Amino acid sequence: MIDLSAIGWKEAALLALVILAAYMGYALLRLSMLNARREVPEPGTPVVQAPPPGVRPEDLEAELDALFDRRLAPLMQALETRLDLIEDRLDGVGRRIETVNQLPPVAPQYSEALSLAVRGLSAEDIADQCDMSVGEAELVRTLANSRGMDEGDKA
Repeated sequence: MIDLSAIGWKEAALLALVILAAYMGYALLRLSMLNARREVPEPGTPVVQAPPPGVRPEDLEAELDALFDRRLAPLMQALETRLDLIEDRLDGVGRRIETVNQLPPVAPQYSEALSLAVRGLSAEDIADQCDMSVGEAELVRTLANSRGMDEGDKA
């Protein structure tokens, strides 16, 4: 009997190479057989025949155009519907951009106060941090609320 413990890595690699070569040979044989089957024409293959002598090419072209129109009409209608929807959405986005551009800009000295108001700080805290009166801070908070910038509107 063969002592399997005497087989080293060289013998194992050689055995793996032989098995791989045998498998590759088998795969190539199967591939060549598959290609040979493809080359043989099937007996039930339809033969393309010329149109009857009474049919003109213009009539065939018109018939094909009508067939294409019937098949493509629903697809074209769906595309037009989607395009209209996209155009409506773009118009809405354009109106929103115009609205944002029409808002009066915030004065630089109040931009920090406005950002604090957006975060939800009280008027007293805003007045302390930005060196302004409590009345100004309340106005800034009201401005932030009127623009929809407060945290409650974002959620």
